[in-house]
Amino acid sequence: MMKRFFITLSYNGKKYVGWQIQPNGVSVQQVLQDALSTVLREPVEVVGAGRTDAGVHARKMVAHVDFSDERFDSMRLVKNLNSFLPHDISIREIREVSPDAHARFSAISRTYKYYLTTEKNPFLYDLTYRVFFQPDIDTMNALCEVLKGYEDFTSFSRLHSDV
Repeated sequence: MMKRFFITLSYNGKKYVGWQIQPNGVSVQQVLQDALSTVLREPVEVVGAGRTDAGVHARKMVAHVDFSDERFDSMRLVKNLNSFLPHDISIREIREVSPDAHARFSAISRTYKYYLTTEKNPFLYDLTYRVFFQPDIDTMNALCEVLKGYEDFTSFSRLHSDV
């Protein structure tokens, strides 16, 4: 019997073309889907809550997958997948959800964080965006207030798409 599961994962997107499977390179979705298919010994399709672009990281991405539940043991599956996945992708949790739950369409919120730095730091260069001026924090906070509570981001998305 097929059941639906939510997978919460983190990844460093530095070497990937993004979340979504693409013909021009390796994606996080493809690596996860291949690992799941191998570990579960059945073909699976992974659907993400959203997409990230090339080089973008995710701390708490949610995806869903359907597979037969006969071998399901959450802790064991997390451990097996993490030992199979590359070091830059980590499974945090796998849990069973209702059959109609959808990683993208059932999401009630999304959070995006952008980190700016004025410092040249070799340990943070791929995790931050370096600016060459001192930002005016009060102005930045005032501009962020304009976006607070804004809920219609359709102009940033592709409508009627399952990816």
